[in-house]
Amino acid sequence: MADDPSERSADFAAMAPYWQKVDALLGGEAAMREAAETFLPRFPDESPSAYRLRTGAAKYTAIFQDICEALAARPFAAPVALSDTAPRELTTFAEDVDGRGNTLHVFAAESFYAAVARGLDWILVDYPADVPVGATRAEERRRGARPYWVRYAAPDVLAVYTAMIGGREEVVHARLCEPARERTGFTETTREQIRIFDRAATDAGWGPPTVALWQRVERNGQQEWVEVEEPRPITLDTIPLVPFLTGHRIGGSWQIEPPMRGAADLQVTHYRQESALEWAKVMTAFPMLAGNGVTPETGEDGAPKPVPVGPHRVVYAPDGGTWRWIEPSAESLRFLAEDVKQTARELRELGRQPLTAATGNLTVVTTAYAAQKGNSAVAAWALSLKDALERALDLTARWLRIEGGAEVRLDTDFDAGLGDDDGFAHVLALRERGEISRAAAIHEAKRRGLLDAHYDPEADLAALLGEIEEEDLPPPDPSGAEETEGTPPSEGAADAA
Repeated sequence: MADDPSERSADFAAMAPYWQKVDALLGGEAAMREAAETFLPRFPDESPSAYRLRTGAAKYTAIFQDICEALAARPFAAPVALSDTAPRELTTFAEDVDGRGNTLHVFAAESFYAAVARGLDWILVDYPADVPVGATRAEERRRGARPYWVRYAAPDVLAVYTAMIGGREEVVHARLCEPARERTGFTETTREQIRIFDRAATDAGWGPPTVALWQRVERNGQQEWVEVEEPRPITLDTIPLVPFLTGHRIGGSWQIEPPMRGAADLQVTHYRQESALEWAKVMTAFPMLAGNGVTPETGEDGAPKPVPVGPHRVVYAPDGGTWRWIEPSAESLRFLAEDVKQTARELRELGRQPLTAATGNLTVVTTAYAAQKGNSAVAAWALSLKDALERALDLTARWLRIEGGAEVRLDTDFDAGLGDDDGFAHVLALRERGEISRAAAIHEAKRRGLLDAHYDPEADLAALLGEIEEEDLPPPDPSGAEETEGTPPSEGAADAA
Protein backbone atom coordinates (compact mmCIF):
# COMPACT_ATOMS: atom_id res chain seq x y z
CA MET A 1 0.00 0.00 0.00
CA ALA A 2 1.37 3.43 -0.97
CA ASP A 3 1.95 6.00 1.75
CA ASP A 4 -0.60 8.32 0.12
CA PRO A 5 -3.98 6.57 -0.20
CA SER A 6 -5.59 9.79 -1.48
CA GLU A 7 -3.99 9.27 -4.88
CA ARG A 8 -6.63 8.60 -7.50
CA SER A 9 -6.47 5.61 -9.79
CA ALA A 10 -5.68 6.32 -13.45
CA ASP A 11 -9.34 5.83 -14.45
CA PHE A 12 -10.77 8.21 -11.88
CA ALA A 13 -7.97 10.73 -12.42
CA ALA A 14 -9.02 10.85 -16.07
CA MET A 15 -12.64 11.51 -15.02
CA ALA A 16 -11.78 14.14 -12.38
CA PRO A 17 -11.81 17.19 -14.73
CA TYR A 18 -15.34 16.41 -15.92
CA TRP A 19 -16.62 15.87 -12.37
CA GLN A 20 -15.01 19.14 -11.25
CA LYS A 21 -16.77 20.90 -14.12
CA VAL A 22 -20.13 19.35 -13.19
CA ASP A 23 -19.69 20.28 -9.51
CA ALA A 24 -19.07 23.89 -10.51
CA LEU A 25 -22.06 23.94 -12.88
CA LEU A 26 -24.35 22.50 -10.22
CA GLY A 27 -22.89 24.86 -7.59
CA GLY A 28 -24.44 27.88 -9.29
CA GLU A 29 -23.09 31.35 -9.88
CA ALA A 30 -20.94 31.44 -6.74
CA ALA A 31 -19.15 28.20 -7.65
CA MET A 32 -18.59 29.36 -11.24
CA ARG A 33 -17.06 32.63 -10.05
CA GLU A 34 -14.82 30.75 -7.64
CA ALA A 35 -13.59 28.66 -10.58
CA ALA A 36 -13.27 31.71 -12.82
CA GLU A 37 -9.65 30.93 -13.74
CA THR A 38 -10.91 27.69 -15.32
CA PHE A 39 -14.03 28.88 -17.11
CA LEU A 40 -13.28 32.57 -17.82
CA PRO A 41 -9.60 32.85 -18.80
CA ARG A 42 -7.77 36.14 -18.42
CA PHE A 43 -7.27 38.44 -21.38
CA PRO A 44 -3.64 39.02 -22.39
CA ASP A 45 -2.11 41.73 -20.19
CA GLU A 46 -5.31 41.98 -18.12
CA SER A 47 -4.50 43.25 -14.63
CA PRO A 48 -5.72 41.32 -11.56
CA SER A 49 -8.04 44.19 -10.55
CA ALA A 50 -9.59 44.38 -14.04
CA TYR A 51 -10.01 40.60 -14.09
CA ARG A 52 -11.77 40.64 -10.70
CA LEU A 53 -14.08 43.37 -11.95
CA ARG A 54 -14.95 41.38 -15.09
CA THR A 55 -15.53 38.07 -13.30
CA GLY A 56 -17.55 39.87 -10.62
CA ALA A 57 -19.97 41.01 -13.32
CA ALA A 58 -20.16 37.53 -14.95
CA LYS A 59 -23.67 36.17 -15.37
CA TYR A 60 -24.63 32.50 -15.07
CA THR A 61 -27.96 30.89 -15.99
CA ALA A 62 -28.13 27.32 -14.63
CA ILE A 63 -29.66 25.58 -17.66
CA PHE A 64 -27.56 22.44 -17.14
CA GLN A 65 -28.91 21.98 -13.61
CA ASP A 66 -32.46 22.55 -14.86
CA ILE A 67 -31.99 19.86 -17.52
CA CYS A 68 -30.59 17.34 -15.03
CA GLU A 69 -33.43 17.97 -12.58
CA ALA A 70 -36.07 17.62 -15.30
CA LEU A 71 -34.65 14.34 -16.59
CA ALA A 72 -34.00 12.93 -13.11
CA ALA A 73 -37.55 13.62 -11.93
CA ARG A 74 -39.24 11.51 -14.62
CA PRO A 75 -39.02 8.04 -12.98
CA PHE A 76 -40.17 9.33 -9.57
CA ALA A 77 -43.71 10.53 -10.23
CA ALA A 78 -44.79 7.26 -8.59
CA PRO A 79 -43.24 6.04 -5.31
CA VAL A 80 -40.33 3.61 -5.45
CA ALA A 81 -41.41 0.56 -3.48
CA LEU A 82 -40.74 -3.13 -3.00
CA SER A 83 -42.84 -5.94 -4.43
CA ASP A 84 -45.54 -7.57 -2.30
CA THR A 85 -43.41 -10.71 -2.00
CA ALA A 86 -40.49 -8.88 -0.36
CA PRO A 87 -39.43 -10.16 3.08
CA ARG A 88 -40.89 -8.22 5.98
CA GLU A 89 -37.42 -7.21 7.18
CA LEU A 90 -36.61 -5.57 3.83
CA THR A 91 -39.99 -3.84 3.68
CA THR A 92 -39.25 -2.32 7.08
CA PHE A 93 -35.72 -1.45 5.98
CA ALA A 94 -37.06 0.39 2.90
CA GLU A 95 -38.74 2.92 5.20
CA ASP A 96 -35.30 4.07 6.43
CA VAL A 97 -32.45 2.85 4.25
CA ASP A 98 -29.67 5.13 5.46
CA GLY A 99 -30.41 5.37 9.19
CA ARG A 100 -31.30 9.05 8.71
CA GLY A 101 -34.99 8.57 8.03
CA ASN A 102 -34.77 8.62 4.23
CA THR A 103 -36.96 6.12 2.42
CA LEU A 104 -35.91 4.00 -0.52
CA HIS A 105 -37.71 6.48 -2.80
CA VAL A 106 -35.78 9.51 -1.50
CA PHE A 107 -32.43 7.70 -1.55
CA ALA A 108 -33.01 6.44 -5.10
CA ALA A 109 -34.01 9.89 -6.36
CA GLU A 110 -30.84 11.48 -4.96
CA SER A 111 -28.64 8.79 -6.49
CA PHE A 112 -30.42 9.07 -9.84
CA TYR A 113 -29.95 12.85 -10.03
CA ALA A 114 -26.24 12.54 -9.22
CA ALA A 115 -25.72 9.81 -11.81
CA VAL A 116 -27.56 11.75 -14.51
CA ALA A 117 -25.20 14.69 -14.00
CA ARG A 118 -21.94 12.79 -13.46
CA GLY A 119 -22.59 9.48 -15.21
CA LEU A 120 -21.80 7.42 -12.09
CA ASP A 121 -22.84 7.07 -8.46
CA TRP A 122 -22.02 4.53 -5.73
CA ILE A 123 -23.97 2.76 -2.95
CA LEU A 124 -22.14 1.23 0.00
CA VAL A 125 -24.17 -1.23 2.08
CA ASP A 126 -22.50 -0.63 5.44
CA TYR A 127 -22.77 -2.14 8.92
CA PRO A 128 -21.77 -0.83 12.36
CA ALA A 129 -18.06 -1.28 12.94
CA ASP A 130 -18.45 -2.16 16.63
CA VAL A 131 -20.21 -5.47 15.86
CA PRO A 132 -17.61 -8.24 16.04
CA VAL A 133 -17.27 -10.68 13.16
CA GLY A 134 -19.04 -13.93 13.96
CA ALA A 135 -21.60 -12.33 16.28
CA THR A 136 -24.93 -14.13 16.32
CA ARG A 137 -28.05 -12.49 14.98
CA ALA A 138 -29.48 -12.38 18.49
CA GLU A 139 -26.40 -10.49 19.72
CA GLU A 140 -26.64 -8.08 16.82
CA ARG A 141 -30.27 -7.36 17.68
CA ARG A 142 -29.38 -6.74 21.32
CA ARG A 143 -26.87 -4.16 20.14
CA GLY A 144 -29.51 -2.60 17.87
CA ALA A 145 -27.23 -3.16 14.90
CA ARG A 146 -28.67 -2.93 11.41
CA PRO A 147 -27.27 -2.35 7.93
CA TYR A 148 -27.53 1.06 6.33
CA TRP A 149 -26.79 2.53 2.92
CA VAL A 150 -24.27 5.28 2.24
CA ARG A 151 -24.16 7.25 -1.01
CA TYR A 152 -20.76 8.12 -2.41
CA ALA A 153 -20.65 10.70 -5.17
CA ALA A 154 -18.34 9.84 -8.05
CA PRO A 155 -15.60 12.36 -7.04
CA ASP A 156 -15.46 10.86 -3.53
CA VAL A 157 -14.45 7.42 -4.80
CA LEU A 158 -10.70 7.60 -5.33
CA ALA A 159 -10.10 4.13 -6.74
CA VAL A 160 -11.98 0.95 -7.58
CA TYR A 161 -10.42 -2.24 -8.93
CA THR A 162 -12.41 -5.29 -9.92
CA ALA A 163 -11.76 -8.90 -10.86
CA MET A 164 -13.80 -11.81 -12.20
CA ILE A 165 -14.63 -14.08 -9.26
CA GLY A 166 -16.92 -17.04 -9.81
CA GLY A 167 -17.96 -15.71 -13.20
CA ARG A 168 -18.97 -12.27 -11.81
CA GLU A 169 -17.16 -8.96 -11.69
CA GLU A 170 -16.55 -8.09 -8.05
CA VAL A 171 -14.75 -5.25 -6.31
CA VAL A 172 -11.37 -6.31 -4.88
CA HIS A 173 -10.10 -2.87 -3.83
CA ALA A 174 -11.79 0.47 -3.16
CA ARG A 175 -10.71 3.73 -1.54
CA LEU A 176 -13.50 6.01 -0.36
CA CYS A 177 -13.02 9.59 0.74
CA GLU A 178 -15.15 10.40 3.80
CA PRO A 179 -14.18 13.59 5.69
CA ALA A 180 -15.09 13.58 9.39
CA ARG A 181 -16.28 16.71 11.20
CA GLU A 182 -15.20 17.08 14.80
CA ARG A 183 -16.58 19.60 17.28
CA THR A 184 -14.59 21.05 20.13
CA GLY A 185 -16.77 23.44 22.09
CA PHE A 186 -18.12 25.86 19.51
CA THR A 187 -15.32 25.17 17.03
CA GLU A 188 -15.68 22.74 14.15
CA THR A 189 -12.80 21.13 12.31
CA THR A 190 -12.79 18.75 9.35
CA ARG A 191 -10.44 15.79 9.35
CA GLU A 192 -9.57 14.12 6.07
CA GLN A 193 -9.92 10.36 6.17
CA ILE A 194 -10.15 7.51 3.68
CA ARG A 195 -11.78 4.14 4.14
CA ILE A 196 -10.04 1.31 2.32
CA PHE A 197 -11.67 -1.98 1.37
CA ASP A 198 -9.34 -4.67 0.10
CA ARG A 199 -9.17 -8.33 -0.85
CA ALA A 200 -5.68 -9.74 -1.01
CA ALA A 201 -4.71 -11.88 -3.98
CA THR A 202 -3.74 -15.44 -2.99
CA ASP A 203 -2.64 -18.55 -4.81
CA ALA A 204 -6.17 -19.89 -4.44
CA GLY A 205 -7.82 -16.70 -5.71
CA TRP A 206 -8.87 -13.80 -3.52
CA GLY A 207 -8.88 -13.57 0.25
CA PRO A 208 -11.75 -12.34 2.42
CA PRO A 209 -12.52 -8.61 2.36
CA THR A 210 -11.10 -6.28 4.99
CA VAL A 211 -11.64 -2.62 5.82
CA ALA A 212 -9.15 -0.10 7.23
CA LEU A 213 -9.19 3.62 7.99
CA TRP A 214 -6.50 6.19 7.22
CA GLN A 215 -6.39 9.81 8.38
CA ARG A 216 -4.37 12.84 7.41
CA VAL A 217 -2.58 14.19 10.49
CA GLU A 218 0.10 16.75 11.20
CA ARG A 219 3.46 15.48 12.38
CA ASN A 220 6.54 17.62 12.86
CA GLY A 221 4.86 20.47 11.02
CA GLN A 222 4.01 18.34 7.99
CA GLN A 223 0.80 16.67 6.83
CA GLU A 224 0.96 12.92 6.31
CA TRP A 225 -1.37 9.94 6.07
CA VAL A 226 -1.38 7.36 8.84
CA GLU A 227 -3.38 4.18 9.34
CA VAL A 228 -5.56 4.80 12.42
CA GLU A 229 -7.54 1.54 12.14
CA GLU A 230 -5.78 -1.59 11.01
CA PRO A 231 -7.47 -3.82 8.42
CA ARG A 232 -10.23 -5.88 10.01
CA PRO A 233 -12.42 -8.52 8.36
CA ILE A 234 -16.09 -7.95 7.61
CA THR A 235 -18.88 -10.50 7.85
CA LEU A 236 -19.71 -10.62 4.14
CA ASP A 237 -17.54 -12.47 1.66
CA THR A 238 -17.64 -9.54 -0.78
CA ILE A 239 -16.97 -5.80 -0.69
CA PRO A 240 -20.51 -4.33 -0.45
CA LEU A 241 -20.03 -1.49 -2.93
CA VAL A 242 -22.57 -1.17 -5.78
CA PRO A 243 -22.03 1.10 -8.81
CA PHE A 244 -24.89 2.83 -10.58
CA LEU A 245 -24.10 4.05 -14.09
CA THR A 246 -25.96 6.17 -16.58
CA GLY A 247 -22.85 6.54 -18.71
CA HIS A 248 -21.04 3.87 -20.69
CA ARG A 249 -17.88 2.23 -19.36
CA ILE A 250 -14.96 2.48 -21.73
CA GLY A 251 -13.80 -1.09 -22.19
CA GLY A 252 -13.11 -2.82 -18.91
CA SER A 253 -11.96 0.36 -17.22
CA TRP A 254 -13.85 2.62 -14.83
CA GLN A 255 -13.62 5.54 -17.18
CA ILE A 256 -17.15 6.64 -18.05
CA GLU A 257 -18.56 8.40 -21.07
CA PRO A 258 -21.18 10.51 -19.25
CA PRO A 259 -24.43 11.15 -21.12
CA MET A 260 -24.46 14.85 -20.19
CA ARG A 261 -20.91 15.69 -21.27
CA GLY A 262 -22.06 17.60 -24.36
CA ALA A 263 -24.61 19.56 -22.35
CA ALA A 264 -21.98 20.42 -19.71
CA ASP A 265 -19.53 21.67 -22.36
CA LEU A 266 -22.22 23.76 -24.02
CA GLN A 267 -23.25 25.22 -20.64
CA VAL A 268 -19.68 26.49 -20.21
CA THR A 269 -19.87 28.05 -23.69
CA HIS A 270 -23.17 29.67 -22.75
CA TYR A 271 -21.64 30.99 -19.52
CA ARG A 272 -18.78 32.62 -21.42
CA GLN A 273 -21.13 34.13 -24.00
CA GLU A 274 -23.50 35.42 -21.33
CA SER A 275 -20.61 36.83 -19.31
CA ALA A 276 -19.19 38.52 -22.41
CA LEU A 277 -22.58 40.09 -23.13
CA GLU A 278 -22.90 41.30 -19.54
CA TRP A 279 -19.40 42.80 -19.60
CA ALA A 280 -20.07 44.46 -22.95
CA LYS A 281 -23.22 46.00 -21.49
CA VAL A 282 -21.21 47.31 -18.53
CA MET A 283 -18.57 48.79 -20.83
CA THR A 284 -21.05 50.40 -23.25
CA ALA A 285 -23.96 51.34 -21.01
CA PHE A 286 -22.37 54.63 -19.98
CA PRO A 287 -21.49 57.15 -22.73
CA MET A 288 -18.07 58.81 -22.60
CA LEU A 289 -17.41 62.58 -22.78
CA ALA A 290 -14.82 63.79 -25.31
CA GLY A 291 -13.35 67.29 -25.43
CA ASN A 292 -12.17 68.72 -28.76
CA GLY A 293 -9.87 71.71 -28.56
CA VAL A 294 -10.11 71.77 -24.77
CA THR A 295 -6.99 72.15 -22.67
CA PRO A 296 -7.40 69.93 -19.61
CA GLU A 297 -6.88 71.38 -16.18
CA THR A 298 -3.87 69.82 -14.48
CA GLY A 299 -3.03 69.22 -10.87
CA GLU A 300 0.15 69.88 -8.93
CA ASP A 301 1.68 66.70 -10.31
CA GLY A 302 1.01 67.85 -13.86
CA ALA A 303 -1.57 65.12 -14.53
CA PRO A 304 -4.99 66.08 -15.96
CA LYS A 305 -7.69 66.42 -13.34
CA PRO A 306 -10.79 64.19 -13.69
CA VAL A 307 -13.75 65.97 -15.26
CA PRO A 308 -16.90 65.63 -13.13
CA VAL A 309 -19.95 64.71 -15.21
CA GLY A 310 -23.54 63.85 -14.44
CA PRO A 311 -26.71 65.66 -13.36
CA HIS A 312 -26.30 69.28 -12.10
CA ARG A 313 -22.83 69.48 -13.65
CA VAL A 314 -21.68 72.05 -16.20
CA VAL A 315 -18.59 71.51 -18.35
CA TYR A 316 -17.03 74.63 -19.83
CA ALA A 317 -14.99 74.76 -23.04
CA PRO A 318 -12.99 77.98 -23.29
CA ASP A 319 -11.09 79.07 -26.39
CA GLY A 320 -13.71 77.68 -28.77
CA GLY A 321 -13.44 74.06 -27.64
CA THR A 322 -16.37 71.67 -27.71
CA TRP A 323 -17.59 68.70 -25.71
CA ARG A 324 -19.52 65.77 -27.17
CA TRP A 325 -20.78 62.40 -26.00
CA ILE A 326 -19.41 59.19 -27.48
CA GLU A 327 -21.92 56.35 -27.30
CA PRO A 328 -21.04 52.97 -28.85
CA SER A 329 -23.51 51.37 -31.25
CA ALA A 330 -25.85 48.76 -29.78
CA GLU A 331 -25.70 46.55 -32.88
CA SER A 332 -22.97 44.34 -31.43
CA LEU A 333 -24.99 43.91 -28.24
CA ARG A 334 -28.00 42.71 -30.23
CA PHE A 335 -25.78 40.22 -32.04
CA LEU A 336 -24.33 38.90 -28.77
CA ALA A 337 -27.81 38.64 -27.19
CA GLU A 338 -29.12 36.58 -30.11
CA ASP A 339 -26.04 34.36 -29.94
CA VAL A 340 -26.71 33.70 -26.25
CA LYS A 341 -30.34 32.80 -26.96
CA GLN A 342 -29.36 30.40 -29.74
CA THR A 343 -26.86 28.62 -27.50
CA ALA A 344 -29.50 28.29 -24.78
CA ARG A 345 -31.89 26.71 -27.29
CA GLU A 346 -29.22 24.27 -28.45
CA LEU A 347 -28.36 23.42 -24.83
CA ARG A 348 -31.93 22.53 -23.94
CA GLU A 349 -32.35 20.40 -27.03
CA LEU A 350 -29.01 18.70 -26.38
CA GLY A 351 -30.16 17.97 -22.85
CA ARG A 352 -33.10 15.96 -24.25
CA GLN A 353 -35.68 18.03 -22.49
CA PRO A 354 -38.72 17.29 -24.67
CA LEU A 355 -40.72 20.11 -26.20
CA THR A 356 -39.44 23.17 -24.41
CA ALA A 357 -40.96 26.54 -25.11
CA ALA A 358 -38.22 27.23 -27.65
CA THR A 359 -38.98 24.45 -30.14
CA GLY A 360 -41.17 26.52 -32.42
CA ASN A 361 -38.65 26.13 -35.24
CA LEU A 362 -38.82 22.31 -35.09
CA THR A 363 -41.30 20.18 -36.92
CA VAL A 364 -43.75 18.06 -34.94
CA VAL A 365 -42.10 14.86 -36.15
CA THR A 366 -38.60 16.05 -35.21
CA THR A 367 -39.75 17.14 -31.76
CA ALA A 368 -41.61 13.89 -31.16
CA TYR A 369 -38.54 11.89 -32.15
CA ALA A 370 -36.32 13.92 -29.81
CA ALA A 371 -38.80 13.43 -26.98
CA GLN A 372 -38.98 9.69 -27.64
CA LYS A 373 -35.19 9.44 -27.66
CA GLY A 374 -34.86 11.41 -24.42
CA ASN A 375 -37.47 9.33 -22.62
CA SER A 376 -35.93 6.10 -23.92
CA ALA A 377 -32.57 7.16 -22.46
CA VAL A 378 -34.13 8.01 -19.09
CA ALA A 379 -36.04 4.70 -19.09
CA ALA A 380 -32.76 2.84 -19.65
CA TRP A 381 -31.16 4.73 -16.77
CA ALA A 382 -34.15 3.90 -14.57
CA LEU A 383 -33.75 0.19 -15.33
CA SER A 384 -30.08 0.46 -14.45
CA LEU A 385 -31.03 2.09 -11.14
CA LYS A 386 -33.55 -0.68 -10.47
CA ASP A 387 -30.80 -3.26 -10.95
CA ALA A 388 -28.41 -1.36 -8.63
CA LEU A 389 -31.06 -1.04 -5.90
CA GLU A 390 -31.88 -4.75 -6.09
CA ARG A 391 -28.19 -5.63 -5.79
CA ALA A 392 -27.94 -3.37 -2.73
CA LEU A 393 -31.04 -5.02 -1.25
CA ASP A 394 -29.48 -8.44 -1.81
CA LEU A 395 -26.41 -7.33 0.16
CA THR A 396 -28.73 -5.92 2.84
CA ALA A 397 -30.48 -9.28 3.11
CA ARG A 398 -27.11 -10.97 3.58
CA TRP A 399 -26.28 -8.57 6.41
CA LEU A 400 -29.67 -9.35 7.95
CA ARG A 401 -29.14 -13.08 7.39
CA ILE A 402 -32.40 -13.61 5.57
CA GLU A 403 -33.03 -15.53 2.40
CA GLY A 404 -33.39 -13.69 -0.88
CA GLY A 405 -33.66 -10.06 -1.79
CA ALA A 406 -36.59 -8.11 -3.20
CA GLU A 407 -37.85 -6.75 -6.48
CA VAL A 408 -37.96 -2.97 -6.75
CA ARG A 409 -40.94 -1.28 -8.35
CA LEU A 410 -39.68 1.74 -10.25
CA ASP A 411 -41.75 3.68 -12.76
CA THR A 412 -40.42 3.39 -16.31
CA ASP A 413 -43.81 3.95 -17.97
CA PHE A 414 -43.63 7.73 -18.09
CA ASP A 415 -44.69 9.80 -21.06
CA ALA A 416 -42.60 9.19 -24.16
CA GLY A 417 -44.68 11.49 -26.34
CA LEU A 418 -44.55 15.18 -27.11
CA GLY A 419 -44.82 16.25 -23.50
CA ASP A 420 -47.86 18.50 -24.05
CA ASP A 421 -51.56 18.28 -24.87
CA ASP A 422 -51.01 17.70 -28.61
CA GLY A 423 -50.07 14.07 -28.09
CA PHE A 424 -53.03 13.45 -25.82
CA ALA A 425 -55.37 14.87 -28.46
CA HIS A 426 -54.72 11.72 -30.52
CA VAL A 427 -55.70 9.61 -27.51
CA LEU A 428 -58.98 11.52 -27.18
CA ALA A 429 -59.65 11.04 -30.89
CA LEU A 430 -59.22 7.27 -30.48
CA ARG A 431 -61.63 7.35 -27.56
CA GLU A 432 -64.23 9.32 -29.51
CA ARG A 433 -64.07 6.80 -32.37
CA GLY A 434 -64.56 3.99 -29.87
CA GLU A 435 -61.20 2.37 -30.67
CA ILE A 436 -60.04 2.44 -27.02
CA SER A 437 -61.90 2.24 -23.73
CA ARG A 438 -62.50 4.93 -21.13
CA ALA A 439 -60.14 3.09 -18.78
CA ALA A 440 -57.35 3.17 -21.40
CA ALA A 441 -57.79 6.92 -21.93
CA ILE A 442 -57.68 7.56 -18.18
CA HIS A 443 -54.54 5.39 -17.84
CA GLU A 444 -52.83 7.40 -20.58
CA ALA A 445 -53.84 10.69 -18.95
CA LYS A 446 -52.35 9.56 -15.62
CA ARG A 447 -49.20 8.36 -17.34
CA ARG A 448 -48.72 11.75 -18.98
CA GLY A 449 -49.33 13.57 -15.70
CA LEU A 450 -52.55 15.18 -16.92
CA LEU A 451 -54.42 13.49 -14.06
CA ASP A 452 -53.25 13.03 -10.49
CA ALA A 453 -51.56 9.69 -9.78
CA HIS A 454 -54.17 9.03 -7.05
CA TYR A 455 -57.12 9.71 -9.35
CA ASP A 456 -59.87 7.13 -8.70
CA PRO A 457 -61.88 6.52 -11.91
CA GLU A 458 -64.63 4.54 -10.11
CA ALA A 459 -65.26 7.28 -7.55
CA ASP A 460 -65.21 9.91 -10.28
CA LEU A 461 -67.72 7.87 -12.36
CA ALA A 462 -70.07 7.70 -9.36
CA ALA A 463 -69.74 11.47 -8.95
CA LEU A 464 -70.56 12.00 -12.64
CA LEU A 465 -73.68 9.78 -12.38
CA GLY A 466 -74.77 11.75 -9.33
CA GLU A 467 -74.45 15.00 -11.25
CA ILE A 468 -76.53 13.57 -14.13
CA GLU A 469 -79.29 12.47 -11.72
CA GLU A 470 -79.39 15.96 -10.20
CA GLU A 471 -79.68 17.51 -13.66
CA ASP A 472 -82.66 15.21 -14.52
CA LEU A 473 -84.71 16.26 -11.46
CA PRO A 474 -87.64 18.63 -12.21
CA PRO A 475 -87.04 22.25 -11.26
CA PRO A 476 -88.64 23.44 -7.99
CA ASP A 477 -92.19 24.95 -8.11
CA PRO A 478 -91.73 28.75 -8.15
CA SER A 479 -94.99 29.18 -6.17
CA GLY A 480 -93.55 27.11 -3.35
CA ALA A 481 -96.65 24.86 -3.26
CA GLU A 482 -95.97 21.14 -3.29
CA GLU A 483 -98.55 18.44 -3.86
CA THR A 484 -98.45 15.46 -1.60
CA GLU A 485 -99.62 11.97 -2.42
CA GLY A 486 -103.41 11.50 -1.77
CA THR A 487 -104.24 15.24 -1.72
CA PRO A 488 -107.02 16.06 -4.20
CA PRO A 489 -106.39 18.91 -6.57
CA SER A 490 -108.04 22.24 -5.93
CA GLU A 491 -111.31 23.12 -7.63
CA GLY A 492 -109.53 25.56 -9.92
CA ALA A 493 -107.13 22.90 -10.95
CA ALA A 494 -109.99 20.48 -11.56
CA ASP A 495 -111.81 23.02 -13.70
CA ALA A 496 -108.70 23.68 -15.66
CA ALA A 497 -108.32 19.96 -16.22
